[in-house]
Amino acid sequence: MRTLSTTEERILQRINVEIGNDFKKLHRAAIIAEDYETRLKNIANKFSYDQENNASSFKTAFEHQEQASESINFQIEKLNQFSEKLSHRIEKSNKALELVSNDLEQVRQLQQLAGYLRIIEEIKELNNALTNALNGRDEIKIINLYLNLYEENNTEHCILGRLCNVNANFLKSFANSTATYWYGLLKERFVREFGALLKTIRWGQKDQNLIHHKPSEDNITKAQILAECLFLVSSILTKNVTLFLNQTEAYGSKFMYHFTGVKQTNRLDKPEWFYTQILNWGKETHLFVGQTFQPSAVKAGKIDFNIRLEFLRGLIQLTIEKLATDIEEVSRDENLFAHLLDETLAFEAEIKENFGYPTSFPSAICVITQPVYLLKWISLEQRFCADKMDAILHAENSWIVIDPNTLDDDLKIPKCADKFVCLLEAIKDRYYSLIQPGHQLQFLDLQLKLIDDFRRRLVQLHSNGVIESIPILNAINYVKMVLSEWGENIHYLHLHAALVGPNAEEVNSVFEHPVSELEHWTQELLKNLATKAVNEIKAKSMAYRHDGWPNMPEQNSREPFILSPSAGEMFQVMVTILHNFERTLSANLFNLTLRIIAKQIDDYILDSMVMNNKFSPAGAAQFNYDMTRNMFALFGHYSRRPDLLFKKIHDANKLLNISRGTALLLHETLNSNSSLEDEMKALRELGIVNFKPQTCIEILERRTDIRMH
Repeated sequence: MRTLSTTEERILQRINVEIGNDFKKLHRAAIIAEDYETRLKNIANKFSYDQENNASSFKTAFEHQEQASESINFQIEKLNQFSEKLSHRIEKSNKALELVSNDLEQVRQLQQLAGYLRIIEEIKELNNALTNALNGRDEIKIINLYLNLYEENNTEHCILGRLCNVNANFLKSFANSTATYWYGLLKERFVREFGALLKTIRWGQKDQNLIHHKPSEDNITKAQILAECLFLVSSILTKNVTLFLNQTEAYGSKFMYHFTGVKQTNRLDKPEWFYTQILNWGKETHLFVGQTFQPSAVKAGKIDFNIRLEFLRGLIQLTIEKLATDIEEVSRDENLFAHLLDETLAFEAEIKENFGYPTSFPSAICVITQPVYLLKWISLEQRFCADKMDAILHAENSWIVIDPNTLDDDLKIPKCADKFVCLLEAIKDRYYSLIQPGHQLQFLDLQLKLIDDFRRRLVQLHSNGVIESIPILNAINYVKMVLSEWGENIHYLHLHAALVGPNAEEVNSVFEHPVSELEHWTQELLKNLATKAVNEIKAKSMAYRHDGWPNMPEQNSREPFILSPSAGEMFQVMVTILHNFERTLSANLFNLTLRIIAKQIDDYILDSMVMNNKFSPAGAAQFNYDMTRNMFALFGHYSRRPDLLFKKIHDANKLLNISRGTALLLHETLNSNSSLEDEMKALRELGIVNFKPQTCIEILERRTDIRMH
């Protein structure tokens, strides 16, 4: 037998892939052959016979091509022969099938009937077995028999599961009816036994405290078995355990007894009574329920079912039903409604904190956030806050700074501002537990309106002259700082996302607008405050500005400089103003005010004094001493680099006090039509960075030792 070449192997491999064992694809052999012939022709067209080096390789390639063609033709012939034989076989088989087709159909029908009868027999057997076992004491056996009929988590091995895809409506109906019948009987039995056992352990009775007195081990084991049976019967019964624990002759009936009808404990003005009762029952029992019955749920395949939380859900359902009954009548009285809101929110907070009750579970919050009651709540909240704000702003001690030991000593916080922030925070604490972001946004809108109202009231108090600038500034400064911090809180960031959508390009604070308005007003008040202070300083500066600067005699080198006598009053006012501002303004506001005052003084000294006087060398030296060793030193108590606060005075002093030769040279350079770059370079070499060349020329010409020609 000859060995196949690599080319032949590839051809055979392709034939096997394209045709394989399917005789119906034999026609593809011709297609394969045509494909190879086309490819060979294309290859041949690309070859160049003009090149001598290619002659031998072309010859070899054509030989392989001829071999491949022979192999293809050989295989095609074999396939054609096989196709002919197979066609005869198929024709004979089809004739035989036609003869027995009727018999085969009857066999199939008989098989279906036999299967149908087997399922009916199975149902009857299970029915008889369940009848015999129902009155027995083996609950596990009863459950296993029922699960052969129907089991939600294992449909392949129960009768109802096997019938899912079977077209037999009457049989399905019979099986379903049987399962429903036994479902009712088993539920009745297990619920009855479970209830009797709960009575035995005095479940829900006043004298039963599961924290200190636990039932016997036998009773616990029996209760666990019955609970597992209830879990296994059907998903419909999944909650029967918890609902039964809550209601049957236990908590539900006791709750109805005490908090409905004409009982003295059923009072519209005392919702805390039934809330407290539910909390007490939960504290006494929820851990026992979880520890006792959770293993039963797990054994029954209810892995994700948390029976402790479901038990709490059942208890809290009692409060929902109670609240739904009372709220319409309660809402007609604002005082009763406000009290109900407070108690409901307190209850909501406690069940989440103490029991880990999920937000997704139903609670009393769902009742009070129905649209009609939510609107009443917001309206009531708005009127209460407006009245509270009036009381805050008009209290006798509302503008007294709170104890610095309570908060940061750098913040001079008026009591009214602190109480207003507490008012805003109290609103947030009340609506924080609401589930729907839309509900929370309505309360956020209320907060924003209150902030705007508070700002307007402060403006009015200031405009009417009732309150001075500094307390107002401290108040808005504190509120602004708090709002800026809140804007970065996760709660308010979530509200921002709910407001603008999760795909917003920028994450901004929900308080961005009120903070911006408060900041604008802060800047205006600080500017006015600083201007008023500087005007007081200016009023005391006349003698100093008009001192004998051009005729001042040379200072005796043995005598130290002292502050110009003419500057005494000006500096005294300056000292008093800065001291009072530091004592009364919040630290950050004082720093801002200090810069504004320094900037205005810097401009004023340059424009009104330096540019309006001539300075002898002695006068320039005295001015330098007054500024750098006195005014700079005064501001140095409040700033690390006071020279940076008075950039113009700082540079003017340099120009007035550099040596005469340097001054002349600089003056000549600045007047020599040099390039701006050369002029600025000359100024930088002397440390002058805040003046343009022309201003420097004017200051230099204030010197009496530089004569102009």
